[in-house]
Amino acid sequence: MVKITILSPEAKGRTVWALKEEIEKLNAKAEIFLLAENDNLITYDFSLETDLIHSRCGIGFYNDKLTLYSWQVMNSLDAKFVNSLETVYLTSDKFKTIRILHKNNILTPKTALIRDYDDAIKFMEKYGLEFPVVIKKSFSKCGVSVFLAKNEEELWRLTKDAIYECKIIQEFINFKNNGYYKDIRVLVVDDEIVGGYSRVSKDFRTNIHLGNNVEKINLNDEVKEIALKCAEISKAKILGVDILPKMGKYYVIELNSAPGTEGFRKLGVNADKKIAELLVREAKK
Repeated sequence: MVKITILSPEAKGRTVWALKEEIEKLNAKAEIFLLAENDNLITYDFSLETDLIHSRCGIGFYNDKLTLYSWQVMNSLDAKFVNSLETVYLTSDKFKTIRILHKNNILTPKTALIRDYDDAIKFMEKYGLEFPVVIKKSFSKCGVSVFLAKNEEELWRLTKDAIYECKIIQEFINFKNNGYYKDIRVLVVDDEIVGGYSRVSKDFRTNIHLGNNVEKINLNDEVKEIALKCAEISKAKILGVDILPKMGKYYVIELNSAPGTEGFRKLGVNADKKIAELLVREAKK
């Protein structure tokens, strides 16, 4: 019997536990390793006895402070990862993600890594952008630490310490439609489109983590092609692709190597089963 370890900070969301259940239905052993567990101590001779690790974490902010702890733990483990650590790093860093997508002719918002307010102003002047603009931490997740600067005063407040907070500035794509913001989340597993949905919000931050709703949609061929190309570029076996639709164009804003599956469960789609099947196949190789 193969053993799969799901690496998670705290396993607060339903996805971790749903994945464990689906893996066990396939006659494989599933273990959840919590990085926040008080009894866990990562020593120089620490190891995990497992056939495969599926990480639900990467580089990110914890209690509003950037931490490399989870990244250091993953890099210290001599094990097979799905997704690979290369993919986990890429999708953790929003700026690196945008650069690689742009290089591969995927439409993205104009973006810059900034040190301070002066950099933000230079960026806006270079591309002829007007307010509002998006300010976010490059290693943030779940819509946390993503803000809209509507004027110079807000821009200064959000960017004055940008170099210490790994912040980026981004062109604001106004994808509001009939009073609601509706983006597109597509899930790719092993080069196959599992499905997609719209996240619906009155705020430009549409993350389900922030309490927003989902709406079933039919993905057109262009959106499917974009999502599959993103998976190829990022070398991801499992990938959530976030897309902003506007006037017939599709802007990719983020990639997620550990996408939540709550939205699919709300629509009756068992995305956890698809991911579990992939993990078991990879563990047996």
